[in-house]
Amino acid sequence: MKTSRIILHIDMNCFFASCEIAENPELLKKPVVIAHDDPFQRSIVLTASYVARSYGIKTTMQVREAFQLCKDIIIIEPDMDLYVSYSEKFYQYLLTITKKVEMASIDEAYVDVSDYQGNVVALADKIQNDLLKEYRLPCSIGIAPNKFLAKMASDMKKPLGITILRKRELNQYLWPLSLEEMHGVGKKTAPKLQSLGLKTIGDLANPKNLALMKQKLGNIYATSLHQRANGIDDSEVDYSGKVEVGSISNSHTFDRNIYEERILKDTLKILVNTVANRLQKKNLKAYTIGLQLKYANFRQINRSQSLETPTNDESDIYKITEAILDENFEEGLYDINNRRDSNCIRLIGVFANRIVESKEQPHQQITIFDNLTELEKKEELKKIIDGVKTKFGETTINQGYYEYQNSDQKTE
Repeated sequence: MKTSRIILHIDMNCFFASCEIAENPELLKKPVVIAHDDPFQRSIVLTASYVARSYGIKTTMQVREAFQLCKDIIIIEPDMDLYVSYSEKFYQYLLTITKKVEMASIDEAYVDVSDYQGNVVALADKIQNDLLKEYRLPCSIGIAPNKFLAKMASDMKKPLGITILRKRELNQYLWPLSLEEMHGVGKKTAPKLQSLGLKTIGDLANPKNLALMKQKLGNIYATSLHQRANGIDDSEVDYSGKVEVGSISNSHTFDRNIYEERILKDTLKILVNTVANRLQKKNLKAYTIGLQLKYANFRQINRSQSLETPTNDESDIYKITEAILDENFEEGLYDINNRRDSNCIRLIGVFANRIVESKEQPHQQITIFDNLTELEKKEELKKIIDGVKTKFGETTINQGYYEYQNSDQKTE
């Protein structure tokens, strides 16, 4: 009986542009750019076709810069209804292969084919060819024993690539890559790691660097990055299509498009406090912490991080979700005229999955990497809070995450 997992990560190539080309095949060999049609050319490139990319045009580049690189680019106003309809076709097709499909965003999915009895590479080739033939949608596919490695593999050959990434091949294909190329290392985390002299994913995988990483990023986040760099990821493909029963979450929908990082992070702290407090009140901990974002153009993503040791600590949850936010949001990238750019946020949510009763878990093991003073302070604070609750009632006081301190940021 097959026991090892086989996960596919299917990533649609230049999805928005590909949808437009599928509707109008005459655009196939032309430099297509999806962006708001601003007469002053101040809007941002949402997606560029591979022909446009051959001129050096990139996502988030201003349209005026794109015109400087290629005067013949074709600007197409984004049509989210069209993209959502193609995303649904993509999803429904995958369901004909297996019901174990997790849509990670509008243009990417994880598929668990561990139970497939045939040749998995041939299956990936069929999926790729079917999507191209039936819907004119090109994609790249990563094949690996877990979600993280499958995601990394799908990025290695674009467009129309199929890549297998095995754990025994990490030193050959994964570790030489720069740490910025690692899924989960955002634009704000990368400089912190680089300040430690770390340059490659192999450096993150090296046990000798773990202590430094923990000092800079905290125990939970650093350990997670270290494990993923070593090809370890136990997160499941969530094919439920809804919030799991064993899940605690909280979200907030803004009454306007939000493009200010400060507002997002202030809201994130409130959501984190709520989720952590619910876990603590029920004496629960979670092995998976995640962030949900809905953008102004209705694009939605769910990103999560699996942990070796479950947590219900608000500071751990905040550090993980903040890192995900940093990777998926950049302040200032919005349409100056109407602020409908894909980087504006309408909803932010925090969730905790794979929940267990904390009493079933062993006490935290203090290692040589932990800051004993901080651990003692945290434990003493919890004792004080528990004492106040015992004397005056459970709802009197709750510990919350009200500041995020590190060497690069002032205390708020």
